[in-house]
Amino acid sequence: MLQSALSRYSGIVAANTCWELIRQGAQILDVRSPAEFAQGHLSQAVNVPLNQLDTWIKQQQNKQQPFVLYCAAGIRAQMGCDILRANGFGCAVNGGSLQDLLYSQPAA
Repeated sequence: MLQSALSRYSGIVAANTCWELIRQGAQILDVRSPAEFAQGHLSQAVNVPLNQLDTWIKQQQNKQQPFVLYCAAGIRAQMGCDILRANGFGCAVNGGSLQDLLYSQPAA
C-alpha cells in the first residue's frame, strides 16, 4: 500500500503527507552536505549528500524501500528522487525543505 501511495507523487509532497509516509516506514534521506547536516537535521534522517547518492545507491539491496528526501529548499531532494527513480527505486518522494518538515513534525 505504501508503494502505491508513493507512486502518485512527483514534485514536493506536503509535509504532513511525508510524515504519514515516514510513520508507515519510509526512510528519510537528507541529501544536503555533511556541513549542512551537522548544523541540524531530522533525528531519523540518514545523510547521503546528493553528490554521493550514486555511490550510496550501489550499496542498497532493497529497491522497494520507500524514501522521503529533503534538503534546504527541495531542489536537491527532487534531483535525488530523480536519481533514485532512474536507478530502479520507484518509491521516493521529495519532502522539500528541512524547515518545512520540522515545522510540521507531529508531536511525539
